Amino acid sequence: MNIPASVEVCPNCQKPVTNHRPWCADVQTTAPPQEGDIVDDPLFGLSTLISVYSRRQAIDDGTLVDCTQDIFDELNRQAGLKSDVAMTALPFHRYVAISEELKGTQDMPGRYWDVVWMFRHAALRAGNQDELLFEFDCIPNGKGYLSNEQRGLSPAHRRVTLKAVSGAGDRGEPCITFMLPDED
Repeated sequence: MNIPASVEVCPNCQKPVTNHRPWCADVQTTAPPQEGDIVDDPLFGLSTLISVYSRRQAIDDGTLVDCTQDIFDELNRQAGLKSDVAMTALPFHRYVAISEELKGTQDMPGRYWDVVWMFRHAALRAGNQDELLFEFDCIPNGKGYLSNEQRGLSPAHRRVTLKAVSGAGDRGEPCITFMLPDED
């Protein structure tokens, strides 16, 4: 998202000061790692980064869909999510985006709400976990079944399983990523 130069930006969450991220007061971010940086890896010890593919790059190239923008951010906040949220491209386009067949009967905010609301309920039941499988019902875009789908309420509906992974973003900010169960 390009923020006009005339808008004051928070140095911590990098959003307009009138729209801080929900975590901004509780988390101090750092500069993202760069190629050549030496990091202390829990498995390998001190290691030099030879390549970095950031969350921001994944959003910019379309691998991830940023769900902290506009209506999605409002829905995240209404659901009580305090982390930044993204979704991998395939589940976003299959379960949230609106196909020609669904135009006029469904909308993206409603479809996204189904995902975050069911995630919220699964997370409340599961407690504090870095990875969580959760289910919701929807009419997916496209034909056939993916491996994470089962027949739902009608032949058109599917019971969908997604995975939510929580962790740190590029600057240490709290992030949740929704993805297919077999994605990393």
